Amino acid sequence: MGWASRLAYGLLLGVLSAAAVLLAAGADPTTRAAGLRLWAVIGAGLFAVAPPNVLFPDPNVSMVQRLNWSPSRLLRYQLRRLGPLVLLVAVPALLMAYGDSSGPLRRLGLKTAALGQVLVLLGGAALDSFVHFATLGARSQAWHEGRAGQWYGRAVEERGQGVSLPRGLVPALFATTRCFTVGIGAVVATAAGAQMGTGLLTWLPGLLLLGWAGARLWRCRFAYDRHFYHTTAFYAEVLGGGTVAATDREPVPYNALYWVPARWRPAAWASVRQLDRRVPLGRLVAVAHLGLWLFCIRGVAPAFVTTYLLVVMTGQVAACAVLSTPSAAPRPFQLALQSVADWIGTRTFVNLRWFGAHVGSLGLVALFGDTYGLAWVGTWAAVHVGLSVGAAAVVTLATEGTAWAAA
Repeated sequence: MGWASRLAYGLLLGVLSAAAVLLAAGADPTTRAAGLRLWAVIGAGLFAVAPPNVLFPDPNVSMVQRLNWSPSRLLRYQLRRLGPLVLLVAVPALLMAYGDSSGPLRRLGLKTAALGQVLVLLGGAALDSFVHFATLGARSQAWHEGRAGQWYGRAVEERGQGVSLPRGLVPALFATTRCFTVGIGAVVATAAGAQMGTGLLTWLPGLLLLGWAGARLWRCRFAYDRHFYHTTAFYAEVLGGGTVAATDREPVPYNALYWVPARWRPAAWASVRQLDRRVPLGRLVAVAHLGLWLFCIRGVAPAFVTTYLLVVMTGQVAACAVLSTPSAAPRPFQLALQSVADWIGTRTFVNLRWFGAHVGSLGLVALFGDTYGLAWVGTWAAVHVGLSVGAAAVVTLATEGTAWAAA
């Protein structure tokens, strides 16, 4: 996991944790238990979608092959890689259960029981999804080669029905639906047990799911190396440029930067593509504004919102520093393309790429709330423009400016 991914993960975990504390503030244990079960539904959805994207294709498979790890070692390695996903749902659940400033120790038994039930549900959903996706390679390969899934092939050929995916990825799509359905079923059964007022029935669905997934994992533990290499090889072919490679997300097209002056548009387009390859800035901005909405819904102090927005906008424009590294911006090459002033203009518009997203998000806050108005939105729009120009000037003067002065 690179530094950009760690930053995105940390920001997302922070936003989810803050949201858990704010949304559960002042709630009684019964309401907290209901909220935790709702969180388990979200966790089931996460575990139904994320594991194949996190685990496969494994980026370290060449090293693992050379080390010749045993099946049990491979299994532990893959389970550790799933750890950040589990942490992403477990930490907010913990805060949702115990984050009670008015009485953190009040009715502690009920809070602990509700948290335990949800953690068992989440653990069962995570393990069930892990086992299902980790052993999916042979089935996916059979679908790809036409040895399985003939009914699906006939439906596509005869009726034109089907999804626009390589045939080998269809089992993974079905697996997502299957894992989410199993997780939802366990949560619904737990909620039904709570409605009946029977303590054992609220624990039973999660324990059954966890035990069932654990038994399946135990049975395949000695052959996990076969499952690991088969599945990661298939996903590497499908997602990594093999003969059935899935379509990658297209980079930003040149015409999308119509709002950049023609003088700077080519350099801005190249810079945006460089930045997109290094930092998932769009996702970070989206997560940051999700946090802003949650804070505003909970009515946090305006001073906190101001500080938060300053951090978000400063961090967003500071990302253009990535474009100042020698690999992204060789000094002689940069100066041969444009002057220092032109690079300041170029990077200013690179920073302004998310101006519309910021203003749109703030506009929604002003539209649906009473605390802030259009003047507040306009002020922050001006702040973002100023930060964009300032960051572009600082980065450019420290790179192209220094090289020009030394020439």
